[in-house]
Amino acid sequence: MNLSYFIKIFFIALAYYLMGSFSLALSPENSIVTIVVFSAEGIALAAAILFGKRVWLAILIGQFLLAYTNGMSWEPSLGIAIVNSIEAILAVIFFRKFKLDNRLSTFRDIVGLLLIISFILQPFSALLGNLILLFFNIIEPSQYFKSSFFWFVGNTMGQLLLSPMLILIYWNSNSRDILKILSIGVISIALSYIFLELYPISNKLLLLGGTIFFTLYLSYRKGVHYGAFSTVVIAYVSLYLTHNHMGVFVDDNPVENIINLNSYFLFQILLVLLFGTLLSDMKNQAKRLKEMVDKEVEKNREQQLHMLHKNRLSLKGEMISMIAHQWKQPLNNLSLINQTLIFKYENGELTEQAIKEFDKDSTQQINQMSQTISDFTNFFSPEVNAKKFYLKEVITQALSFLRPIFINQHINVHLNMRPETDVLLDGYPNELGQMIINILNNAKDALIEREVENREIWIVVERVKEEMYISIEDSGGGIFPEIISKIFDPYFSTKSKNGTGLGLYMSKLIIEDHMSGKLLVSNSDQGARFEIILPIVI
Repeated sequence: MNLSYFIKIFFIALAYYLMGSFSLALSPENSIVTIVVFSAEGIALAAAILFGKRVWLAILIGQFLLAYTNGMSWEPSLGIAIVNSIEAILAVIFFRKFKLDNRLSTFRDIVGLLLIISFILQPFSALLGNLILLFFNIIEPSQYFKSSFFWFVGNTMGQLLLSPMLILIYWNSNSRDILKILSIGVISIALSYIFLELYPISNKLLLLGGTIFFTLYLSYRKGVHYGAFSTVVIAYVSLYLTHNHMGVFVDDNPVENIINLNSYFLFQILLVLLFGTLLSDMKNQAKRLKEMVDKEVEKNREQQLHMLHKNRLSLKGEMISMIAHQWKQPLNNLSLINQTLIFKYENGELTEQAIKEFDKDSTQQINQMSQTISDFTNFFSPEVNAKKFYLKEVITQALSFLRPIFINQHINVHLNMRPETDVLLDGYPNELGQMIINILNNAKDALIEREVENREIWIVVERVKEEMYISIEDSGGGIFPEIISKIFDPYFSTKSKNGTGLGLYMSKLIIEDHMSGKLLVSNSDQGARFEIILPIVI
């Protein structure tokens, strides 16, 4: 044990003594047992939950001094002090046994604390404490149950009002909140005075409604600790006014006044704690859910970026393959031009005219190859902003890139675009073109792998009301029924090798997320049919 422990014990004992003296001063009966809110018990329970069993010494000292200075001899004073100290130890034991959080951060923690107070701590201390009073002839046997009832009510109200409020403020406030807490205290004092004395509301239900609205609002908007603090301030103002025969709780029977007051406090603090904590629980769950959703969205975004990067690498491979096919003819032509030049040189026919023809023809082939690179680079470059475009241009360019490959593989492409389809669309033409190339490449691969003799691809573009329908169908025999529902799943591929399983997934993502369209798949009599539906710009 160090100095800080004894300083803590001193201040807890002092707070216990002062709050107990304040409660006894408001009591209608001159007795150590009071039905008035016994605030010292609230101090004791909060200290035990926050700092553990070792605060029993502070409670022992505070209760002993309180009883002894109020005219009780040292023996019963010590007995009651021991009972209250054991009560604090029991509070810590049961709080931990039920695995409650000492921050009282959930609805379960609050309910658990209320049950421990009502069914364990106060029945124990009320019955055992009054046995000590009975043993030392401080009360008569006929007074035992009445005195136990007063003890139970006063101590329970003290713990219900103060303990949760002190614990919540301890964990949820700091030095910067002092001004806010003081402001709430001043408003609560004014509110109590207005409703109880200045413009008294005699109907207890209306009175409760007038003050509970403010405390529940604080609990919801600012935190349960603010609502609980406001309730405690309203309770003490009400007690003070009633003690001085002011307000709406003044009656001929002082004990009945306190019972009515306790009922008023009880309903208010229970509503604030239970309703406020329930709302706080819901807000925390909503916050956690939002964090989980944000985390999953971010994770999904990162995964999509990864897949997009992987798909782009695959597209670059396709692009290089298409460039190779596009360059094959110009390279052959350049080879022939060079051979012709060498032949003329060897035969002594290399004239100025021959050099000019060589320069013209070779430059033409090189420019064609350079233009091919530019076309591919522009076509496969990512687009940041959406723009308006004509569908015919996108399809025509996609087919021009693939035509050498299709010719080499003996694939016939039939394009049917009616005049009414020459309309503006809004979106990302490069991404749409890449998606069309991907579908056409899949059709080409299916025709080659299945060794289809009549290799046909049909592209039909038509307008239906305010939408464009692009149908791409092949003669490859179709997709197996058991896997057709999976072909848009990421990493699912029907290709025997070199398939990333991302092409169709990214195609669907582009159409549906970037261009507000749809990408559908089905089997026709000939083979697989992909249908792209895009909205028309009005």
